[in-house]
Amino acid sequence: MNRRLRFAAVLLTACIAPAFAQEGAATLPSVRVTGYVADCASPRLPTQRQIEAWTDLHNFGQVYAARERLMAGIGRACQGRGVDHVQVVMRPIAQGETRLVAMVQPVR
Repeated sequence: MNRRLRFAAVLLTACIAPAFAQEGAATLPSVRVTGYVADCASPRLPTQRQIEAWTDLHNFGQVYAARERLMAGIGRACQGRGVDHVQVVMRPIAQGETRLVAMVQPVR
């Protein structure tokens, strides 16, 4: 009987230990507002220099591609019902990497 109790205790400890060893709950990633608001009625491209400053990219091809992805995101965000303006923000996507994201801004 004593062996069974010890075996059960060891088994329970082995099963529960990984759950306690995990890291705590992750916080939401911080979002940095760029200050750029796109008007859905007449969207205009941000300048290459703005994209370069927001993303800290210095390669023309990468900056151009980032701007194209951003404008596609603005187009998708503007398709929402009742959306007049879209706010552009920087959101972390991986360790040390960020991406420009178009977020719907409430109209006031």
